Amino acid sequence: MQINNAKASAIISIYAGQVLSFKPVDQSEDFMFISENAYFTDGKAIKGGIPICWPWFGAAPTEDNMPQVKRPDHGFVRNSYWSVAAVEVLENGDTKITLEYEDTEKTREIWPYSFYLGLEIMISDSLTIELLTRNTGKQPFSITEALHTYFNVGDATQVEVLGLEHTEYLDKKADFVKVCQVGAITLSEETDHIHTDIKHGLVLNDPAFKRQIKITSSGNKNVVVWNPWVKGSAAIKDLDKDDYKHFICLEIANAATEIVAIPPNSEYRIATNYSVI
Repeated sequence: MQINNAKASAIISIYAGQVLSFKPVDQSEDFMFISENAYFTDGKAIKGGIPICWPWFGAAPTEDNMPQVKRPDHGFVRNSYWSVAAVEVLENGDTKITLEYEDTEKTREIWPYSFYLGLEIMISDSLTIELLTRNTGKQPFSITEALHTYFNVGDATQVEVLGLEHTEYLDKKADFVKVCQVGAITLSEETDHIHTDIKHGLVLNDPAFKRQIKITSSGNKNVVVWNPWVKGSAAIKDLDKDDYKHFICLEIANAATEIVAIPPNSEYRIATNYSVI
C-alpha cells in the first residue's frame, strides 16, 4: 500500500502489517531501513521497516497449556496477512490507515487464545503507530510485544541515542546481566540491550544524514537497542555483510520480565511517534 499526501510518503505491507517506508516531504532520506536481501515471501519475516513482534518477543514462551508445535521467534503476526479496516484522509491532510488481525483456527493451533489486534498508522509530517490488543475470549492471557523499528542511518558508527543515560539494561549477549548505561548510547560492537528503566522520549542523532529523529512512546516498559555488527550481519542470511553500518533498531517494547496480562474483555495499547527535530 503506497500512501502519498502533502506531508509525507509511506509504504505499508498488508503482509505483516508492516511499515516499510516513511519519508516526510522535506527529508531526502527515508526513516526506514530495508535490507536488499530481505525475504518477501509467505512464512518469512521482512528484514527492515517496523516488524510487529506479538504475542511474544524473542523465543516463544514455554507454558503448560501451549500446543506442542513449532512457534516462530517474535510471534506469528509478522508472518501473516492483515486486513485493511479503513483508510481515511483527515481534514488536516493526514492519512490514517487501520489494519486488523484476529485469531483463526490456525493461530489457535499456535497460541490457544481469542484476540483482536488493531493497528493504527498515521502518516503526517511525523509517523504515529498504535497497536491495540483486545482479549475477546473467556480466558486471561499474557503477552510480550515490540514495534521492532529498523531506523535508516547514514553511518551506524557515528549515531548517538539520547535519553537512556543512567538507565539500567539487560545485556542479552551476557546472559541478561544487569548493566547501567553511562552517557549516550553509541555503537562500536554487537549491541543487544533491553532497557528496563526508561523515559518515553528519545532522540536518535544521525550526523551523517544531518538529522535528529525524536521518538516518543506510551504503553511500553522497555526500549530494545539492537545492531548485529560485523559478524552478526555477515551471519544473518537476509542481511548483507555491510548492512550493520546502515541501521540501528530502537524498539518500543514490553519484553523480558515486563509481561502484559490482559483479562477477558480488556485491552492494552502501545504506541510510538517518530518525527524530525
